[in-house]
Amino acid sequence: MKRIAEKYYRLKEEDKLLNPLIDVKDVSKRTYQLGLLALIAGVALSVYNSYLGLYASSIVTASFCFSILMVMLLKYNGHIGNLTIFIISIACSWLIATTFVEGLQTEIYLYFFPILIAVPIIVDLKRTQYLESVTYISIIVFSFIICVAVGRNIHPFEDSSATQLSHISFVNRITAIISTIGFAVAYLFFEKKYINELVDQSNRVIEARTRFLATMGHELRTPLNGIIGVINLLKTENDPAAREEYFRILKYCSDHMLHQVNNVLDFNKIEADKLEIHPVELNLRQLLFNVGTPFTPLFHEKGVATKIRVSNELDRLVMADDLRLIQVFNNLLSNALKFTEQGQVKLSAVCKSKTDKYIEVSFSVEDTGLGIAREDQHRIFESFGQIYNEDTRKFAGTGLGLSISARLLQLMDSELKLESEPGRGSKFSFDVKFELAAVGVDPDTQIALAADDLEGIKILLVEDNKLNMMVAKKILNGFHAEVSTALNGKEALDILQNDAAFDIILMDLEMPVMSGYEAIFEVKKQWPGIPVIAFTASLVDRHMLTDLLESGFVDCFLKPFQPQKLLSDIKKHLARPIVNHV
Repeated sequence: MKRIAEKYYRLKEEDKLLNPLIDVKDVSKRTYQLGLLALIAGVALSVYNSYLGLYASSIVTASFCFSILMVMLLKYNGHIGNLTIFIISIACSWLIATTFVEGLQTEIYLYFFPILIAVPIIVDLKRTQYLESVTYISIIVFSFIICVAVGRNIHPFEDSSATQLSHISFVNRITAIISTIGFAVAYLFFEKKYINELVDQSNRVIEARTRFLATMGHELRTPLNGIIGVINLLKTENDPAAREEYFRILKYCSDHMLHQVNNVLDFNKIEADKLEIHPVELNLRQLLFNVGTPFTPLFHEKGVATKIRVSNELDRLVMADDLRLIQVFNNLLSNALKFTEQGQVKLSAVCKSKTDKYIEVSFSVEDTGLGIAREDQHRIFESFGQIYNEDTRKFAGTGLGLSISARLLQLMDSELKLESEPGRGSKFSFDVKFELAAVGVDPDTQIALAADDLEGIKILLVEDNKLNMMVAKKILNGFHAEVSTALNGKEALDILQNDAAFDIILMDLEMPVMSGYEAIFEVKKQWPGIPVIAFTASLVDRHMLTDLLESGFVDCFLKPFQPQKLLSDIKKHLARPIVNHV
């Protein structure tokens, strides 16, 4: 079973999954190896020239060997960047210099053919810039022309006998032919290896995506089944207590579905490098208790004790992204809940160091669950990856939570660390440095980033689905925002023509008459100061998100949504600050 798990679940790092054109031919190694072969061949040829009495040729070849050795040492020590250009240039210079010494009688020009055949081996023409590839080939061709011109028009520097010329030309001819054949065979070998590797990687990508979609299907169908079942029960249930319990189940199932969808959407933002940290003023100690408290009854149901240990030194205001911190802790506590059947789970936070401006905090989530073997620990941080074996196969999930948490902490200049042993539980920990919030700010002028209202904010909601429009408008009205609505992009433009005093626009993408894709260009052309958020239920991948941002949208907000998340995103992109109303 372990071998099967290894086959299907040991995935490459995210960038290799998304970009399978990796350097499978080990081009950098091939350049070193070619340089080493040239060095050995040059030494042998120098010795043979000396044996034949061609001392000038021997000195020129020895100089070539010394030059090759020096550039390889410089490259090894990091003093030069592109070794390939040096190897090719030195080899061509040696052939031209040798032609000055020997002329064309020794057929030294034949070595240009194996050098030309070697270029695709030491240069990945599929990934190298076109100009760079042309440069390599041009150097070889130009040097060959110079070599022939020199041999035809200049008398050889070294006088050689017919016997000497016969011997050295024979060696050059045989060596050039063997080298050309050898490099041609090597090129075919590496191309085949390259193609096979691409096929294997493509298959791994397909397997990873297929497994991910199957897992997501299961993760979404399970709560959806609960929602459908409870709705049918509500139709015939009259007992208020039972109905309240059903509503609680509906809330749990919908939150679970939203959590899974948000994981996928956050992963897409990570791929597009659009995931950002937005610090707000918050009480760190209160935040941690707010995070841990909802999990307490869930652990209690499983018979698992919970402990929340937060240092009193953290009872202060800091600048932090509350949503992203909560997301990290939710993922860690959800994992602990999933894999801990008995014992306890402990959330800890202690002050590691502090200054007048900053405080560094050490966080940890420790459980007494299954634990993870050392050889498997790297896999749990990989995108779409989970440990799957006989002991853990009953646990479900998308395998994105820890990967996203690790990336979020990277944005906070931190690192998610794991200490674990099978059967002894796991401990996830990380350190974050927070800036202390300013003290003594006038509350009448302070930007109310933490306030739960949008009073005085005018929002244009563009949505063709009347049910979605009703829900979103009621939520925004609940935050005291002034909301105007439009059913399509054309209506939105008409409203803006009459009154453009909107602070933000929430615009759906797929709409009749005029879509959001069309309307955004007119909005940015005529009212560039109004931020527009794409408000869509589409599964936005990294390419689509990039296109939306390039089109003029400031962000993309996905439906379904949590009200507080919508509130936070609107505040983040408002054209003007919210002022507290006293």
